[in-house]
Amino acid sequence: MSVGVKGFRVGTGPRGNYIHMGRGGLYYRSSLGGPHPDNRATPSQSPHAGIPSMPATGYYARQQIETGNVLEMKPASGNDIVDQINEKMALFRLWPWALAVGGLATVLTMGNAPGLALAIALLTAVAAILLARWDQSRKAVVLMYDLDDHALATFKAFSDEFERVGSASRVWNVETAQRTADLKRNAGASQLISRQSTAFTQGVPSVVKTNVSIPAIVGGRQSLYFLPDVALVSDGKAVGAISYDQLRTYWSTTIYIEEDGVPSDSVVVGHTWRFVNKNGGPDRRFNNNRQIPRVQYQHMGLQGPGGFQKLLQISRVADRGSFDAALLALSTTVGQLKRLALAPPSAS
Repeated sequence: MSVGVKGFRVGTGPRGNYIHMGRGGLYYRSSLGGPHPDNRATPSQSPHAGIPSMPATGYYARQQIETGNVLEMKPASGNDIVDQINEKMALFRLWPWALAVGGLATVLTMGNAPGLALAIALLTAVAAILLARWDQSRKAVVLMYDLDDHALATFKAFSDEFERVGSASRVWNVETAQRTADLKRNAGASQLISRQSTAFTQGVPSVVKTNVSIPAIVGGRQSLYFLPDVALVSDGKAVGAISYDQLRTYWSTTIYIEEDGVPSDSVVVGHTWRFVNKNGGPDRRFNNNRQIPRVQYQHMGLQGPGGFQKLLQISRVADRGSFDAALLALSTTVGQLKRLALAPPSAS
């Protein structure tokens, strides 16, 4: 909890990292007993540093869409928080080992000493529960946000736009793309992609505990978490971070030959055949030939430094200008607060 007035607040709560966004700028601090990061933001890098160009479409080799090493992605401030998260994610959980050892001991003693086996089983269960609680504590990174009214309103506006994009009936993460010259056997498609369902949801990496609802794109090789001050990228084993002034989005429409059922909010723009001739008609050599709908989808691309790239396919095509505007407003607010934190104090 945090109480007080603008410019002077007293906080209490779990040990961890406290991020203030508002009067005085954007700065980080740690509770007693934890690590002590620099309490001032550092200057942002160039907005164009390390941003890759958009992917080429004229390729034949299978290309993985999501790229970039998350360990090379660092925010312009609060770098130590990323290090803390990676350290906690690297820790082994102890309770499964206790459960495995206790279970093995129970099995080995059950035949000769059933009473002892029962006692071992009970002790194992108690030890596993206690160790599970300890694991949860020692692997946790606490991020407590203190946002003033303007910062909170800006972040909420972005969260609302994020939810609007995610309200589409289906969202997929595009994993690979491969150009093909065999149009007849691929329903006339010139490019084959692999994809999996992805969720626009609320959440954080498993080791992070926070007091703010965080918009998240979960699915694919990398998941993206939009914190109030920075975007976290996680591959499940490690995290990196991208400053909002370095995160780029782009939108496009595409026609997809849909064999898995047309979502309710999509538009069918035509049909093709599973096996198709050059003139667009059915190939009569195949008895099981059938018509397949051609559906209009929207692509959402995200790019950032460190080679980060993520491509999503969204079932509903819409004007996404309000999303881009909300992301720009969030980036602008964070940038202003960083500069305010770095500004020398004015003479009284």
